[in-house]
Amino acid sequence: AVRRPVPVYLASFVVIGVTLTFLGPALGEIRERTGTSVSAAGSLFAAMAIGSILASLLAGRLVDRMPGHLVHAGCLLAIAAGMLVMPHLGSLLPALAVFALLGGAAAAIDVVDNTLLMWHKGADVGRSMNLMHFSFGIGALAGPAIVAAGLAVVSLGTSLMAIVLAVWILVVPSPRRSEVARDEQGDATRAVLIVASVFFLLYVGYEVTFAGWVFTYGEATGLAGAAPTVLVTMFWVLFTGGRLLSAVVVGRVRPRTVMVSSIGLAVIAAVLLVIGDGAAWAVWPGTMLLGLALAPQFPVMFAYLERRVHFTGSDTSLFIASAGVGGAVFPFATGAVFDAAGASVVPWMVLALAIAVAGSFVAIDRRFRH
Repeated sequence: AVRRPVPVYLASFVVIGVTLTFLGPALGEIRERTGTSVSAAGSLFAAMAIGSILASLLAGRLVDRMPGHLVHAGCLLAIAAGMLVMPHLGSLLPALAVFALLGGAAAAIDVVDNTLLMWHKGADVGRSMNLMHFSFGIGALAGPAIVAAGLAVVSLGTSLMAIVLAVWILVVPSPRRSEVARDEQGDATRAVLIVASVFFLLYVGYEVTFAGWVFTYGEATGLAGAAPTVLVTMFWVLFTGGRLLSAVVVGRVRPRTVMVSSIGLAVIAAVLLVIGDGAAWAVWPGTMLLGLALAPQFPVMFAYLERRVHFTGSDTSLFIASAGVGGAVFPFATGAVFDAAGASVVPWMVLALAIAVAGSFVAIDRRFRH
């Protein structure tokens, strides 16, 4: 098992789950250490997003030209270095550089591991792909708890785990892309790449928008005390559970069926939030349904596409970079409209994105069915 790639990919996704989600809970302590205002500290999120997009575009080209596990190990060491330095930052400028590095390294691992897993598993990638993204959810859930113990704890713990994984992955043979496509696979045409990239852009914009604004939305609709925190926690618990459930189901059900079902359920959840207009009877079940419905879409879309297209690392780069753009643009746009129009804009934004995601999937599915 030590020489098999899947276990180290799963463990690495726990690391990037922590890396990409610890900033929010740690922002107060980082602000104190760097002496920055709330608005200035918000630029750290932008730095992570920019690093993520740029590294995503580069990582696929690297994995097409050299052993992917070398790229993976280098990115893990970059995460270790960034995490070790992070508690000692004393001003904003070096903090921006460190968080751009962390965002870039985590996104590059995302590209590399999604690509290598498809090359390694082929048509049977569905279960492993879902487990890998479930592992990200474990890291995302663990991050706030680790941060609660202090910045030094998350720094040292994540760094040590990244170093161990970097050594481990160097002794595992790196999967290579098959030179010959399977009979059912076609080439990745420009049209397919564009429509699939639009799907990932919209989906991640949808997920990050809701996950990022549900706490504020809960407060604005009258939830008090610990209730908004519980609401966010329930979203992530259902989201992570949904990833695990889809890992079980996708081996027995076609990826297309999972995609159609989860996209339809997400639209229903968004409609419930719009109809409820902030009422507790709609906010709680709508949020939990949305967590469950959103969970399978990202990993299962990769499994759906792999059955139809013979991908390169550069193709995967385009998808992950598009996802990064969606994750940066839509939450920002929602915040701007929230300020102007109030809390009621959130469910309408969620519904619009749910319909747009459904439309983009229908567009790509029609291309493969004709």
